[in-house]
Amino acid sequence: MRKLLILSPLVLALALGACDDTTKPAAPGGEVKTPASPAPGPPTPEDEPSDGGAEQPASEPVPPAPGPPAQPPTPPAPSPATFNHGAPGDIPAGQGHGYLDRTVWSPAMCWPLQDDAYANSQVYGHGGGMGPAGTSQCDSVNYSLPWHDTFCEARSRDNPLCAGGGTGHQGQDIRPGTCKKNLHWAVAAESGVITDVGTYTVTLTASAAPHRTYRYLHMQMAALAVHEGDTVVAGQKLGKVSNDFGGTPTTIHLHFELRAGVAGVTTDGKPVVLHTFLPPYMSLAEAYQRKLNGGTCS
Repeated sequence: MRKLLILSPLVLALALGACDDTTKPAAPGGEVKTPASPAPGPPTPEDEPSDGGAEQPASEPVPPAPGPPAQPPTPPAPSPATFNHGAPGDIPAGQGHGYLDRTVWSPAMCWPLQDDAYANSQVYGHGGGMGPAGTSQCDSVNYSLPWHDTFCEARSRDNPLCAGGGTGHQGQDIRPGTCKKNLHWAVAAESGVITDVGTYTVTLTASAAPHRTYRYLHMQMAALAVHEGDTVVAGQKLGKVSNDFGGTPTTIHLHFELRAGVAGVTTDGKPVVLHTFLPPYMSLAEAYQRKLNGGTCS
């Protein structure tokens, strides 16, 4: 006959406590510290993207409407372009309708990355969920000019400016300078307030009229440099470009959105209401050109 091992209550409690490794040490004052950033490196097998295109759930909150909007100041004259970028709305066949709008909706915004980067499709590009079979997200074609607009690229999210049923990509995909996650900093496009931090999103609402809203997706969420409610200045570091997408990684890129802070009209006459997703491509192109010209974000 087998003998049963009977543990005393004290021994049992100590054994169970030793198995509990989920408790995080609290910092002085009771605040739980953000985990340290892991060392950057190239994509690993578990980083293989499998999103298929959808990037932001409808459940993500929209920032509250600001006070009465004021018209933006007269925008500065754009500098002649010295880098190669495709035309706005130029979407390759089979990748959606695109949207041709030449409006520079944020004429003085900062380039939203600290370093140089490449604007192109993370879904239809090499290594993307709808990209060429057998390719890698680190393929050199993803890290070369020209830029390509991705607003209204075929996606499943609501976007009233997109043709073909009012769905499409709500922002611009931007790859950092290298195919390494947790290395390249994303920065504030304008001075403002961090109005929301989601599972894989950071929302910045500009303090100055017309109170544009910017949203950054897929940064390294465990090691952000900002918290919800923080006031930031233009060019301030927010977080590092990564592939965070909830429990399923996406490719290494920054998804950047721009929303209207004031009602207006697009270059083809479409009405724009408060919080409409706006094509950020031309604003990004001019911001990048200012960066190349030596402009600063302070």
